[in-house]
Amino acid sequence: MNGRLLVSISSIFRDTLPAAARTLADLDSEGLTTSLLIAPHIDGDWHLAKDPETLDWVRAERDAGRAILLNGFDQAVQGRRAEFDDLPAHEARLRLKGATRQMASLGVVTDLFAPPRWRLSPGTLEVADEFGFRLIGSTRGVYLREPDPDDDKDAGAWRLVSSRNLSVGEGFGSPGWWRRNIIKAARRGAKKGNTIRLSASARNLAEEKVARDFVAAAVAAAEGGARPASYAELVAETTPSN
Repeated sequence: MNGRLLVSISSIFRDTLPAAARTLADLDSEGLTTSLLIAPHIDGDWHLAKDPETLDWVRAERDAGRAILLNGFDQAVQGRRAEFDDLPAHEARLRLKGATRQMASLGVVTDLFAPPRWRLSPGTLEVADEFGFRLIGSTRGVYLREPDPDDDKDAGAWRLVSSRNLSVGEGFGSPGWWRRNIIKAARRGAKKGNTIRLSASARNLAEEKVARDFVAAAVAAAEGGARPASYAELVAETTPSN
């Protein structure tokens, strides 16, 4: 049985928007579905609310059917440490409350969440159901909300779909040897029928060779048999019909 291919781009803001848009167009031209990880704040001084060009672009992509994942509240708030890496429940709740409220005020509402660098603390997972998320990405895999068939008012428990994430940037490497290894791993895993998750920071995609190899990794996974899907489609595929 073939696995899925889940591709995503993060760190999209004014300075990285051109690189993100170019890479997205290249992936689209290959028939490869791509999801976008969007945060309301990046680097402390960038705000999505104050960047109309990026906001309009995100809305247009969303309206065209692109899956949008909330990518935290402030990606750089803890320096080199990922924002939700070790947060206890009460702090995670405050940050998620701020992030979801700000995104809602901008008209960009999503029930998909991916913490920066995919690093998810147990405390964050504990409170995530309070915000109506149906999917949460992590370094371990993807958590999906498992409905309780005996109680339509109960959201049920989180079910982990284990899948390795192959990242370019996002706290990981981007040199040539790293990219070559990602291409090989994507092709090898796809041939085994594994679900392949590929993600890249738009900061790194500004380098033409990095963007080229990221697209090549996605192409290799698809040629290996992985079926392209967005994170939103993953939720739809795994949600039982009434």
